[in-house]
Amino acid sequence: MSKKSKNKKRQAQTVSGNPTATTGNKPAPQNSAPQNSAPQKAAPAKTGGNARTNKTAEPTGFFQRLLGVIMLRAPIYRELAHDSKGTLQAAIVVVVVALVVGAVNYFASTQLPGLPDQATAASKPVARSVVMVIQELLLWGAGAFVIAAVAKNMFQGKTDTGEMLRVFGFTRVFQILLILGVFSSTLAAIVSIAGLALSIAGSIIGIREATGFTTGKAAIVGIFAIVLVAIIITFFTAFVLNPLVTTLLPT
Repeated sequence: MSKKSKNKKRQAQTVSGNPTATTGNKPAPQNSAPQNSAPQKAAPAKTGGNARTNKTAEPTGFFQRLLGVIMLRAPIYRELAHDSKGTLQAAIVVVVVALVVGAVNYFASTQLPGLPDQATAASKPVARSVVMVIQELLLWGAGAFVIAAVAKNMFQGKTDTGEMLRVFGFTRVFQILLILGVFSSTLAAIVSIAGLALSIAGSIIGIREATGFTTGKAAIVGIFAIVLVAIIITFFTAFVLNPLVTTLLPT
C-alpha cells in the first residue's frame, strides 16, 4: 500500500471518530461578547398602607391647639397626648388661667363659685394669686398622675403621666369661664357648671385619644380620677395651703 493511500485511510478514521470535524456538524460558536458585570440595583421594597414614614405631620400652633381643645376636636387631643414638647404649653395654660381668674376674682366684689374659700387672703392680692397658682398646679399634676395610674393599673391602658399632663393641662382653659360670674350670681352658677362640664368632657376625649379606650371607659376613668383629686386638693387648700401662704406672705 502506498503512502498516499495510507494517509487517506488515516484521515477517514479521524473523521469517523470525531463527528464535529465534519463540515455539516460544526460546533456553535461561543458568544465572545463581554457580559455586563455591573450589579443590578434592587427595586425598593413596597410598604403597606400602615407603614410609618420618616416624615411626621407638622404640629399645630399653640393657639390652634387652644381652639381645638375648646371645640373638643379629637385629633387635637390626640396630637397633644403624643407631643412631648406640649408639656410646657400645658403648664402655661394652667398658670395663665389661674392668674386671670384670680385677678378678676380679687377685683370683683363677688366671690366666684367653684373656687375654694379664700376669704383669709381677700386683703392680700399676692397671697391670693400664689394660692390660686399653686392650687391649679397641684390639681393639674395630681389629676394627671391619678388618671394615668387608674388607666394603666385598672384598665390596662397604654398611657403615662406625661400624656395626661398635656391633655389635662389644656382642658383647664375652660376655667376661664369663671370670670363671667362677676356679673350676677345666676350667671356665676351657670358658668361654673358649664366650665366643669366642659373640663370633664375635654378630659374624657383626651383620655380616649391617648389610651385607645372607648368613650364609656374613658368617662369612668376621667370622672373617678377628677372627683377624687378635686376632693383631696380642696381639703388640702382649705386647711394647709391657704393658711400657710397667707401667713408667710405679708401682702
